[in-house]
Amino acid sequence: MRIGVLSALLLSACTSIVPSTVMRLNDVSPTTADLAGFAIDLSLPAGIDIVPGTAQLMFAVTRSDTGEMQSGAFVLEREGSVFRVAPQDLSELRALQATARAWEAENEDASNGSLGISLSPCLIGDGPAPNARVSVGLRLAEDGAFLPLVRNGPLSAVAPDAQIRDMGACP
Repeated sequence: MRIGVLSALLLSACTSIVPSTVMRLNDVSPTTADLAGFAIDLSLPAGIDIVPGTAQLMFAVTRSDTGEMQSGAFVLEREGSVFRVAPQDLSELRALQATARAWEAENEDASNGSLGISLSPCLIGDGPAPNARVSVGLRLAEDGAFLPLVRNGPLSAVAPDAQIRDMGACP
């Protein structure tokens, strides 16, 4: 099965993206990984935040031979700057992973999947400074360390300039 891991975060070929973390992500199988241990540490600059309740892990799997598709959006709970799958969503996520594993076993070449993150940013006050920087870390296992994905990169490393410009105010 071919899986695009955390594609929503890898929007740019920015020099702030840490290649070794991207390579580690390529070794992760979302169909077998315990996504309960996954977490994202998002260090945002002053003037920007995430709208409460909008952070989600998106997981989808398709089969080209049968045309079947299943997907789910799973709540990411926030504690400080860290986001992780909400405990109440884990059983549904694990069921979708089981479907993906079964499809892969039946026909690996016809199975495709994607795993991504969806966040809705918002502005605080006048918003971020023009030279605002952001860092993103990923933890791939409950007892693992956070690996840097974006290290002190421009805000454009995680969001297009137009999106930043058109953001609404935080509630």
